[in-house]
Amino acid sequence: MKKPLLVAFLLLTLILGACGGGSLEGEEVTITGALIGEDQEGFRANIAAITEATGIIVTYQGSDNFEQEIQIQMESGDTPDFALWPQPGAVVDAAKRGMLTPLEDLDIDLDEYKSNFSSYLVGLGTVDGVIYGGANAANLKSIVWYQPAEFEARGYAVPNTWDEMIALADQIVSEGMNPFCFGMYSNGASGWLATDWMEDIMLRTGEGVTSYDKWVTNELKFASDTVTNAATLLSQIMHTENYVVGGTDAIVSTYFGNAQDPMFSKDANGNPGCFMHRQASFIPAFWPEAAQAGVGVETTVFPFPVIDESLPKAALGGGDMWGAFNDREATKVVAEYLLSASFHEPAAQQPNNARLSAHTGFNNDLYSKDINRILGTIITDALAADAFRFDASDLMPPEVGAGSFWKEMMNLAVEGPGYIGTAMDNIDKSWP
Repeated sequence: MKKPLLVAFLLLTLILGACGGGSLEGEEVTITGALIGEDQEGFRANIAAITEATGIIVTYQGSDNFEQEIQIQMESGDTPDFALWPQPGAVVDAAKRGMLTPLEDLDIDLDEYKSNFSSYLVGLGTVDGVIYGGANAANLKSIVWYQPAEFEARGYAVPNTWDEMIALADQIVSEGMNPFCFGMYSNGASGWLATDWMEDIMLRTGEGVTSYDKWVTNELKFASDTVTNAATLLSQIMHTENYVVGGTDAIVSTYFGNAQDPMFSKDANGNPGCFMHRQASFIPAFWPEAAQAGVGVETTVFPFPVIDESLPKAALGGGDMWGAFNDREATKVVAEYLLSASFHEPAAQQPNNARLSAHTGFNNDLYSKDINRILGTIITDALAADAFRFDASDLMPPEVGAGSFWKEMMNLAVEGPGYIGTAMDNIDKSWP
């Protein structure tokens, strides 16, 4: 543990003692969550620092059945001190049931918390104006995968704007190749990849995050000019001849996990099957094993291009959030540490770490992997601009977000741009 952080927490312990809390040496604090495997080991490395600094024995236990187990614990009253949920919605549910302690009662500086994690993330853990959730890690979707060597060999420049990306795509087509990989078959969840594209476009058009937030709550209809325009731009990618390897048929029939495979193979002329693939940060786990070793170097990312340069640079993603079940002094110390910029430092430096800090002050240079430094910077920049947003389809009612929205994106891919109006109307009609 770095000495400045160690000193800070020793001082914090002394302050608590002076306030009547007494020594916290040997106090136990338990955390449960859904993190298992390497994610669990990284989280344990992070919380080991608080034990070293304060003597509080902090333990984390992950489970692949966490969501069911924590429900049983809450119903029985036998809860841990903290739970770390994969999505903020579960924090809100627990808070509405009266199970969680407000952050204010944990002596958290709420203004500082909002500044460090963005008003948006804080709002996701808020019920009736009271903040219950503590943001922790974030993941990223607003990225386009590409291979720098293939770009450099042909003199291609990484596009910063939508218009630059379209110009590059047109050039690639003129040279007899396909610019994009795009596959969204996902069994019963087919269509979500197109909704991700729509969400990225929505964040960069209209009023940006303002119209995006209205869209999520149905204040802005799918049939509105703003959302219809987003669908039109998506259709440009899906339906421009030769843009997508395999054509439109491949979009609806290719399993999303295999969509990028053409990028890793060459034709007789030494050209890859595609040059760009918009997909989230998790996708390397689905790549051919030989390609996985080159993540962040041979195959890396550029941010999803800017469409309206007057809007802040936004990012689409997700993240986890914790809640506390009591306000013991030891719980307060751990809560403060969980929200510190230094919390993710130990795990960040581990070779297999995949979790990214949601704290805007985190030093992204500390990540051991090239790709994490890139992803982390995109996330913290967007959070600092309060332009980081969660997946809209996940936030919409299930019959829309995981129902008509997915379905109509598949229909749009098949039917072509003339179907946009019908698709938008059908989704609006499905809203409960």
